[in-house]
Amino acid sequence: MGSAPSKALRGPQDMAEIEERRMEAKQISRRLDEAYMRMRKTDDTFELLVCHHGDLKHGEIRELTIENAKLLLIRDADQYFIVGNKCSHYNAPLRKGSYFNGRLRCPWHGACFNLVTGEIEEYPGIDGVPAFPVKVVKGSVIVEVDRRLLGKAKVIPAMSKADKSNETIFVIVGGGKAFYMFPPTFTLQLRARPKQLTCILGPAALVAAETLRRKNFSGRIVIFAKEQIPTYDRPKLSKTLDVDQELLLLRDASHFKKYDIELMLDQEIVNIDTSDRTVTAKTKLMLRYDKLLICTGASPKKLDMQGRDLKDVCLLRTPDEANYIAAAGKDKNIVIVGASFLALEVAAFMGYKAKSVAIVCRRNYPFENLLGRHIGKLLRQMLRDRGVTFYEASNVEMLEGSDKVQSVRIRNYKKNEVINVPADLVLVAIGTVPNTKCLLNCGIELDEEGFINVDQFMRTNVERVFAAGDVATFPLSDSGLRAKVQHWSMAHSQGRIAALNMMSSGHLEPLRSVPYFWTTIFGKSIRYAGYCDNFDDVMISGDIQNGRWVAFYLKKDDVKAVATMNYDGVTSQFADLQMAGKFTTRADLLRNPNYLIPNRQMTRNAAALLG
Repeated sequence: MGSAPSKALRGPQDMAEIEERRMEAKQISRRLDEAYMRMRKTDDTFELLVCHHGDLKHGEIRELTIENAKLLLIRDADQYFIVGNKCSHYNAPLRKGSYFNGRLRCPWHGACFNLVTGEIEEYPGIDGVPAFPVKVVKGSVIVEVDRRLLGKAKVIPAMSKADKSNETIFVIVGGGKAFYMFPPTFTLQLRARPKQLTCILGPAALVAAETLRRKNFSGRIVIFAKEQIPTYDRPKLSKTLDVDQELLLLRDASHFKKYDIELMLDQEIVNIDTSDRTVTAKTKLMLRYDKLLICTGASPKKLDMQGRDLKDVCLLRTPDEANYIAAAGKDKNIVIVGASFLALEVAAFMGYKAKSVAIVCRRNYPFENLLGRHIGKLLRQMLRDRGVTFYEASNVEMLEGSDKVQSVRIRNYKKNEVINVPADLVLVAIGTVPNTKCLLNCGIELDEEGFINVDQFMRTNVERVFAAGDVATFPLSDSGLRAKVQHWSMAHSQGRIAALNMMSSGHLEPLRSVPYFWTTIFGKSIRYAGYCDNFDDVMISGDIQNGRWVAFYLKKDDVKAVATMNYDGVTSQFADLQMAGKFTTRADLLRNPNYLIPNRQMTRNAAALLG
């Protein structure tokens, strides 16, 4: 005799119905949870259930919408974070960036944002992104939403103001607009030695000043600037020559006034005396300091040949110079001496506006020493395809004209041929020289090119003296190799590190930033992370001719740098791995030809590669 089963076996259709009912019940439960959470709110804030624990995998980034504002939800182990979905620099989609160790890195230019506070921790950019507190209650992931932050692309970090009882004075020399001058007693106050005086010079001034205020420095901050306009977004100059100066400003006058940051413009420091601890401006104003940060930057290098002083032989450093080149070069013959990124960007911008554009390059290909022959060849062809003439393996011998430049004599040193090229305007883009004339005979150690040697804390060899930005040569965090990295992002990072260490009485913060830069030529963006001055080999994945590739630059068997085109996020992921001490090798690339290159379904996550 057999006994009948207590339950009939369920078929596939029955199982599907059960699963459908379970999902419906789950959705109803979530809607009830959401309705309940929305009841607990004020005019500006409310709590909202956004998911359940387990809905996201570790390292996953998911986009969500709250009251028409797009945000990012990120899971890290048992923690969840919610931040804005756009980078505060140029509105890049952070969804495509790299997440690691509590920070989200922009896929375009490498800026990093703290997921708890939203503050910027790696540059470029100076503002943070919206960040919202998240908690997990009985498996429910709940965010506290501040309506005032919803829809904001950027958030100015919290900063302190000056306290009149604090007699400490920090002096910064950098950018700023003449809107707030010193009180009449300023000179007298400074001639009497204050308790503490710090002088900071250079393009990192804005970040240094804001770092001081963010870290609750309540003394006076005074910014000196050689230029007569505020700190501005200099990388845009060569990409958009005719841009309105006001659109380049990083901060307006009201910002400086709000946080008690005083400005003194058109004040070039011409002498530094480290024994008396004084700095002297061109206007004869002399100030005493207790600590000094030198970020005097670098100036465009001039040609050393006949005709260099002719009219319309131009350099490019300021908005006025950019605007002049855009106007004077329209429908004219332009010759660009040098093949720097600045040179190629100007050629791309003026390509359809000028009568003709020619580039004179000492090498066979632009950036052959940095990006390699194959990518250099691609860049050269991109220029030629759009009508730019490229004189490779050539030098300029002289500029000709009466009072205004009329032609350029060019020699091809391989063919030993000389030609005269018509030129109504010449742009010289052959590099920079450090602004260190004021440091002669003051005891601060310079290298053979005149750049200031600093350690990983941005300290010079002279006690109480720091340096940062384009004027400094510093040790790289991964190798200790001394390098000059004249990139916008690095100058900001160094300004921050220098300010932190100038304030410190104990722990010193080392510079860990990975060099990161970008360029855009005819709408094609190249991104580069790392540092490799002389590579042994280049391994390329992708299609160079179609403009979608990743190039790995190796010394021996170690990947020291990565460059990409149309692979957003790869350079940021590489930078995160470098900062974490995970160094990519040739073996990694041979094992997986698509190493670091995500497919379209995968989240770009450095944490995943670190295990």
